[in-house]
Parts: sequence; C-alpha cells; structure tokens
Amino acid sequence: MSNPELKERDAPPHPHPRRAAIAGLALVTAATLAACSSDSEGNEDAGNETQSSESADTSQDAPQAPIEELALAEGEAPGGGVVQVIERPMLQESVDKLVADQGRQLMENPACDKVSRLETVSNHATTDGVTVLVRYKQSEVDETEHRFGVGMVDTRLDEFLDRSLYEACKTSKSVTNPAVELVMNVQDAPVVAGTEGFRVISDFITTQPDGTQQISRAVALHGFARGNTVSVEYAARGNDPATDPVLPTAAGALDAIYVAQMEKIVNAE
Repeated sequence: MSNPELKERDAPPHPHPRRAAIAGLALVTAATLAACSSDSEGNEDAGNETQSSESADTSQDAPQAPIEELALAEGEAPGGGVVQVIERPMLQESVDKLVADQGRQLMENPACDKVSRLETVSNHATTDGVTVLVRYKQSEVDETEHRFGVGMVDTRLDEFLDRSLYEACKTSKSVTNPAVELVMNVQDAPVVAGTEGFRVISDFITTQPDGTQQISRAVALHGFARGNTVSVEYAARGNDPATDPVLPTAAGALDAIYVAQMEKIVNAE
C-alpha cells in the first residue's frame, strides 16, 4: 500500500484501576510494532483554546453497536491504509509494564508527574477496550511503514480528556534518568462536529554522554464522542530535537485517521 495522499497539517473504572506512564503514551503504537512485526514487510519506525466544534453535541446517545464495530475496519482507513485489529493478549506485556510503574514518581515537575500517571485509553487495552493498527508504506519504492495506533473505550475518561492537565506540564526531567527531558505541547485537534478533542505532543529528549541529543516524539489525539473515549497515536524518533521527526505525510495521515474514526462514531447507529 503506497503512502496515502492526505492533507498535511501545519508545522467504568476497574476494581484495580491501572494508570499508565507518560513514557507509555504511545503504548498502542509501540506494542503493536512488536506484535505485527512477523506479518509486515517493513519494520522500521520511521491555537490553545479547548477544542470542540461550536455545533458539537457530545451528549448524544451512545451508539447501539458494540465498541468492536465502532473502530475503523479494513477498507475504512483514509488513503487505503491497512487496518489490523490487535488481539488483547498481544498487548498484555506492555500494559503490565506500565502498571508496574504506576506507584512511583516518574517526573521531577509535579504537573508532568501527574499527567504521567493518568488513566488513559491504553489502560483498557487488555480489558474492555479495542485496539487497531493502521499501516501505510512510505512509497511504492520504500516499504518502510508508518504505523498508527487507534485505541477506544466505551466510557468517558475525564482526566484523559482534561486538556488543562496537559497544558500545565511544560517540561521536566525524568526522575530515574536525568539525561532524559520531557517537553510537552498541547494543540487543537481537527474539528469534527459532535466531538471534542485535542492533540498532545510529548518529546523525550535524551542527551548522550558526548553531548549529542536524540528525540523521541509521541503524538496522541485525545477524542470523545457519544460515550466513547478515543486515542489516535503515532511515534517517531530523530537525531535533532530542533527538527520534527514526524514526516508531513505521517502528520497528515494521523489527522485523517482521527477524523475518520470520530466520524464513524458520530454516524454509527
């Protein structure tokens, strides 16, 4: 499948709630990279107002269809992306690792540490949630894949959807590894009538002993519609923190996938 021709964007709780670390913000993407490596042809990674449409009605009745039928299915990804449902056991190890970290401080800055342990859609990946992977080859001649994770749960995760919590976190050093610094940025999500949402960009900048720096960027679009909380995620790495490691085509695909997923929920019976 060739790279999609998509518009580029500008440069109920469990008995024992699981709380995921910000380091696992791209849990869906990271875990499914490993889960799907055996059947894929390319395995390389490649305004500030609260977002909601003025005409949005996010209090609509929940769809009658089960959550498994609300997630994007094969043939529904924009640009002809390949869609794969990820079975819950494949995500268990990644979720368990996040759960193991939930009780300890992760970030020096209190605001960043708070968001680092909020309950996210990824917490539900092995229980009552659904997870799909959307894949695109970079081009007809380059089979390296862009991979996007879509996670959903049929309840509202209030803190996950609280934009102000993420806006309070600007930057922080890691408690366990002072060579790693988190820089967080919050932006608007694409407008989809009947939904609310926003974008969280989490940059983990690692300074090597020789002074060189690497960046790991996780981008997550947080969305809510008709009783369903959604996370659409992508991760990329680079060697220059001043350069966006997310290619424009990947950024465009991320937004298009989010729009397609949210519209499917809004229009579901």
